[in-house]
Amino acid sequence: FLPPQPPMQTTPGAFLPSHPRDIGYLYLILAAFSGGLGHGFSHPIRMGVARAGPQLLVGSDPPYPVILTAHAILMIFFMAMAALLGGFGNWFVPPLIL
Repeated sequence: FLPPQPPMQTTPGAFLPSHPRDIGYLYLILAAFSGGLGHGFSHPIRMGVARAGPQLLVGSDPPYPVILTAHAILMIFFMAMAALLGGFGNWFVPPLIL
């Protein structure tokens, strides 16, 4: 058997953690916030494709592709990747290693 390990030290402060579970919590908070922003971007997208013809997102600048791209980047990289790899990875991988 291995000798017992000392507990991991945490730094003072909520946004400078060193414990993997605390880092995972911060990643999950980022994922929840980004999911809310991405959900907010989905409503203009749905309104833009609800009916045929000129809609809300028509103008000289192409707002529909910009909103669609922002929605995709938020949902993929800041919500899904942050929650799955950053959040749950920091929760489940360190106990498996130690």
